[in-house]
Amino acid sequence: MFEFLRSYVIYFALLSGLIGLISLHKLPDTKAKSLVFLIWFSILIEIVGYYFTYWTGLLNYYVYNFYMLISISAYILIIRSLLPKRNNKISAMLFLILFVFSFFLNLLFFEKDMNNSFIYSFAVGVLVVMILSCLYLVEIFNSDKILNFKKSVFFWYILGILVFHVPFLPFMLAIKWFLVKQDESIFSLVLFILNFLAHSCFIIGFLWSEKKYNY
Repeated sequence: MFEFLRSYVIYFALLSGLIGLISLHKLPDTKAKSLVFLIWFSILIEIVGYYFTYWTGLLNYYVYNFYMLISISAYILIIRSLLPKRNNKISAMLFLILFVFSFFLNLLFFEKDMNNSFIYSFAVGVLVVMILSCLYLVEIFNSDKILNFKKSVFFWYILGILVFHVPFLPFMLAIKWFLVKQDESIFSLVLFILNFLAHSCFIIGFLWSEKKYNY
């Protein structure tokens, strides 16, 4: 019934990507501009993923596993750059190594090839991002940045990441562990709602943020 909704997800990304380009003047350095790049990279992945099976005859797990590796690694590095404490920065790098290691461990011992969903690596990546996001939020709320945190594009971007990944992880684990039949209608509806919420956060960040808080 809702299968068609999945095809509309890309329009959320296009909208937030375009608003991000319009807001580039408020994104002062490479770190801030990388947020817009990641959105456009996700758009490219959606296009390639859509046509991948048609082009190759293979399932598009190859595309989305690669995207998961790159995107979560990028999220970890972005959050690391926002953490002022040296110990937290070191922890972020160790978490990044753990995530990359889990990806190849997943490939070697669990799924055996790339033509499956790397749910275990995804779980590790989401947990790592959640922990680092909590460290970032704690540092904000324990500093004078709390007065203007809503004016930072990074706050809204990280919130968007959490809004999507935190609910999506248990949904995927339920399919994997409890052998819940994957209903394409429900799957598309969940993707649609979570993408809407995530890109809404991105758009608010681009529109509400101020340049001096985006360093």
